[in-house]
Amino acid sequence: MPHLTLYTYPQSRGGLVRWMLEECGAHYETVALAFGTTMKQADYLAINPMGKVPALKVDDTVITEAAAILTHLADLYPDKTLIPAVGTGVRGEYYRWLCFALHLEYAAVDKWRGISNNDEQRRVIGYGDFDTIVSTLKKHLAGREFFLGDRFSALDVYYSGFLAWLIHRMQLLPGEAVFTDYMNRHLARPAHLRAQELDATLLAQMEAGNV
Repeated sequence: MPHLTLYTYPQSRGGLVRWMLEECGAHYETVALAFGTTMKQADYLAINPMGKVPALKVDDTVITEAAAILTHLADLYPDKTLIPAVGTGVRGEYYRWLCFALHLEYAAVDKWRGISNNDEQRRVIGYGDFDTIVSTLKKHLAGREFFLGDRFSALDVYYSGFLAWLIHRMQLLPGEAVFTDYMNRHLARPAHLRAQELDATLLAQMEAGNV
């Protein structure tokens, strides 16, 4: 298997990548970075010019963007069956809903910023409007245990963490059962609990100046 290095901060999207690494049973190194300081230093900007986390180094290749990292890890560990098989319609659905999540984030951040769009702007912007994209997600999740089919996948990692952020951190979605039942089921997975413990330990070490 390749040599993996996770660049992260405990209270960031890096938590999703650590969760995925734990689901994969991967062996990896962790490099802790802090907002506004070590994330903006030249050595890290050479890895991710955006100065953001997470980033994952796979041997000599650097991958940024949580959605891309989760998908690549799922492909790296096919025995964990965390992504539908290539060439199937379900794989196409995976890509659809992965990109849909990016639209949902843009819509949520615009709402958080107090931005509303007129009819012409809604035609141009990929997500259209916040209410429609949320309604689409709600309809899809209704009655589902997993985001796709009958198996846990990288999409469940992404959406469970994302919904927790939207509901608890940003308070942009209501705590309706269709959302909370879905995400809480997956947030209780052993791999997620291990990832939380590792991040809590890392945060304590950073606050004590030990990393």
